[in-house]
Amino acid sequence: MDFLPLLHLILIITTCVASFGQPLCHNDDNVSLLEFKKSFNLDKFASINPFAYPKVSSWRLEENGDCCSWDGVGCDTDTGRVVALDLSSSFLHGSINSTSTLFNLSQLQRLNLADNDFNFSHIPSAMGHLSRLTYLNLSHSSFYGQVPFEISGLSNLSFLDLSYNDLELKSPNLSRLVGNLINLKQLHLTYVGVSSTVPSFLANFSSSTSLLLSDCGLQGYLPEFHSNSSLEVLLLHNTSFSRKIPSSIENLHFLRQLDFGACRFSGLVPSSLRKITRLTSLDLSGNNFEVNQFPSFLQNLTQLTKLRLKECQLTGEIPGWLGKLTRLTDLGLYSNNLHGHIPSSLGKLTRLTDLNLAANNFEGQIPSFLQNLTQLSVLWIGDNQFTGEIPSWLETFTLLTHLNLGMNKLHGLIPSSLDRLTSLTYLDFQMNNLTGQIPSFIQNLTNLTYLSLQDNELSGTLYFDVFLGLKNLESLLLGRNKLSILVQTSNMNATVPRFRSLDLASCNLTEFPYFVRYQHRLEWLVLHGNKIHGQIPKWIWNLKMQIMANVDISDNYLTGFEQTPVFIAWVHLISLDLSFNKLKGQLPIPPPSTIEYHVSNNKLSGQISPFFCNLSSLLVLDLSNNQLTSKLPKCLENFRNTLLVLNMSNNHFRGSIPQMCANGSNVRMIDLRHNQFQGSLPQMLANCMTLEVLNLGNNRFNDVFSSWLGTLPNLRLLILQSNNLHGVIRELSYPGFFSLHVFDLSNNSFAGKLSSEFLKNLEAMRFKDPANSSYLVANFSFDVKAVTWSDEFAYSITITNKGRVMLYEKVQEVFAVIDLSSNRFEGSIPESLGILQGLHVLNLSNNIRTGKIPSTLGNITELESLDLSNNKLSGQIPQQLAQLTFLSVFKVAHNNLTGPIPQLNQLSTFDVSSYEGNIGLCGNPLPKKCESSVPPSGFEDEQDAESALKFYWITIVPAYVSGLVIGVVIGQIYATKKHDWFVKTLGQWKQKRRRRKMQRFPWRY
Repeated sequence: MDFLPLLHLILIITTCVASFGQPLCHNDDNVSLLEFKKSFNLDKFASINPFAYPKVSSWRLEENGDCCSWDGVGCDTDTGRVVALDLSSSFLHGSINSTSTLFNLSQLQRLNLADNDFNFSHIPSAMGHLSRLTYLNLSHSSFYGQVPFEISGLSNLSFLDLSYNDLELKSPNLSRLVGNLINLKQLHLTYVGVSSTVPSFLANFSSSTSLLLSDCGLQGYLPEFHSNSSLEVLLLHNTSFSRKIPSSIENLHFLRQLDFGACRFSGLVPSSLRKITRLTSLDLSGNNFEVNQFPSFLQNLTQLTKLRLKECQLTGEIPGWLGKLTRLTDLGLYSNNLHGHIPSSLGKLTRLTDLNLAANNFEGQIPSFLQNLTQLSVLWIGDNQFTGEIPSWLETFTLLTHLNLGMNKLHGLIPSSLDRLTSLTYLDFQMNNLTGQIPSFIQNLTNLTYLSLQDNELSGTLYFDVFLGLKNLESLLLGRNKLSILVQTSNMNATVPRFRSLDLASCNLTEFPYFVRYQHRLEWLVLHGNKIHGQIPKWIWNLKMQIMANVDISDNYLTGFEQTPVFIAWVHLISLDLSFNKLKGQLPIPPPSTIEYHVSNNKLSGQISPFFCNLSSLLVLDLSNNQLTSKLPKCLENFRNTLLVLNMSNNHFRGSIPQMCANGSNVRMIDLRHNQFQGSLPQMLANCMTLEVLNLGNNRFNDVFSSWLGTLPNLRLLILQSNNLHGVIRELSYPGFFSLHVFDLSNNSFAGKLSSEFLKNLEAMRFKDPANSSYLVANFSFDVKAVTWSDEFAYSITITNKGRVMLYEKVQEVFAVIDLSSNRFEGSIPESLGILQGLHVLNLSNNIRTGKIPSTLGNITELESLDLSNNKLSGQIPQQLAQLTFLSVFKVAHNNLTGPIPQLNQLSTFDVSSYEGNIGLCGNPLPKKCESSVPPSGFEDEQDAESALKFYWITIVPAYVSGLVIGVVIGQIYATKKHDWFVKTLGQWKQKRRRRKMQRFPWRY
């Protein structure tokens, strides 16, 4: 045992010798580092790494004058010169330029300044002075502008990372930048604005091991890959490639990570990928591959730990062989067309930590074999067709941080056993049929940042203080249940979580929640559909001006503004919805950032302020159903390159319409009905090549028929009713109106004959497609601060159908209408109408039509309303009309018809009002009996049939959901064969819009 003291002595001597031999930091470097430190502030918000800390805090001469021992500093052991500087995630905040003492460190070989905030400085050109650099990392550091050419002179670089900055590569471009970097092995330029074609070095850099060029604007096509490539990591996510993935990709023998997600590739997925057997991570999401089946070669890639095939239009079922990839930890099949049941083989993937099968069409109950996946931290199976109850075995997933079961058909109670999932940060059960009360254990999930229970059948009284202990909660979405939420007002502001998004829609609130006035982080506030009375409080306009993005307080009982906000001060506002209240006063003026502005169905008055013309990003402007007056400002022409939806109907506007359309205009809907516009129909509308809906009804336009509207290729609804339009509708000299579904010229003064050739142009009305239940809407999406918003605006129409004026809040794409009533059309009814077999409503009443009723009308078997009354038609009612088995309204009154009324199918069910005023008609239901027996029908009795067309009146209500969309059906009425089929006068159904589907990065599933 005597050797132990001797060994201890040897260690002490060795340490002392080593310490004595270690030179101190060179004085010049010491001074340079201290000066560099002084040029910055320390700000904890300058770094996003949760493990960040201020490394330069240890740099002090008085405590330790040797900079080689300072945190983040590395020195040469022989000279004491600084050769390495790692200040990543160090809370540095401030600007940097070429005069910085950093560039005095002439011996520097490694420099890492990642994850700081350099206040949008340009990368200093003096960076080129550090000629010995082999490693340079400036990622995530708020640099801005052109990458300096001097970096291309750092010929010793083997690692360069400029990712996640607001940088661009134009001069020099990417090829010139790396042209001299002959030793470069790792190049990371994610989110750098390259915007060029794919440089040849992508294939020729045989020594490169890592290329990260995602989201940088690369375009063109991939070159062939050489067989001597050393690439191990190739990430090209969200670039603009064309053509196919080259089959020579098999030459990348050493490849471990491959990300071709959202690269716009086409063609086939090359089977040669099966030869890259070292792959551990593969992402082919969001491309346009021809074959929509699972690539079978994937089963050869047995080393895969990550596989993402989202938005690949995959169809069919998940193949059972996927269960053979037992190394998988991350499987993403989000947003495909997969269906059926989840195969039991997935239960063998016991290493999975992330499973995303959302936005498909899987059905059945949530399979019990998923409980084998005990390592799951993310389970995302929302937006499918799963049924049954939420399984109680989910309680075994104690590692879960994200659970999404929203947008399914689940029912029953929320299981109390889920209280064991204490690691949850994200919980989404929205848009199911869940019942009962919100369980009290929610208050124990103290790590929650996102909770969405909206659009269920949850009920009961809920005291808001149940959420007071959830200090991390940022998003609380409870809207559109059957809840009554009670909010206490005393001393709550200090304890309520600091929300970023709050949805308390339809929660039986009677006043604005008191605590909202103290929510200084709030970006998204939805309170629509409550019972809030009185005035909008002035404090609401004082909510954090810099961050508020969406406010929806529509559908309440608000009467005005406690303090009228002449200018709304939320500088980043995206959407404001004050519609369906009782607001009086003038229009609040939104900030220029506004994209959607909804104030319909109020009592607002006055003029449109010229300040509205500053809304340079406006997509939707809905001012309908108010008491607004005067002319429209001419400067509304400024919207012509952005606006998608313009609805100013039911006001008191007058004068002419500004030049809203120009070449390149994107407008899809213009609704100006029920105003006092006058003059000629504005020919500038011919430039609205994307226009789908044009409603100028109930105005004072005085013009002939504008045949040039036929040049609009997407025009589906054309409504010019109740104006002073006149003249003859002549045969078109060119094909037109071939997309038209609704054609309403009623209550004008058109005359002459209606050309058969004109009717033959109406191609969209020729075909019937009862299986198509989609609706005419304006869909749009936009990106704001790395968040994708998507929305839709439903087209609505008011037409005369089945003898009633009816408001259609949503219009099915197959719904086809021709209404030429109350004009002066003359001549016979064209036989060619019979080819329009998709028609549902045909109204030619109150004209001067003569001749016989064409038997070809019997071919329009979808017809549900036929009105030929108040003309001068003669002859008998054709027997062929008995084929119209969906007719609910049939009017031929006040003509010169003769002969017996066919007692066939629907024709025998109508009352006297359908036939009266025809002296020569006889038979039921008229009192005049026919002298001879009614001829046989020639038709067998048929069973009652449902109409092929379903009319839906749907109110789409707004809701904030990360990655989700909300909808509520408020009525479905089906046509039957009885004479009083679904004739219903609609009042002012409240028009809503489906709201926001939001996808926040980095959740790329």
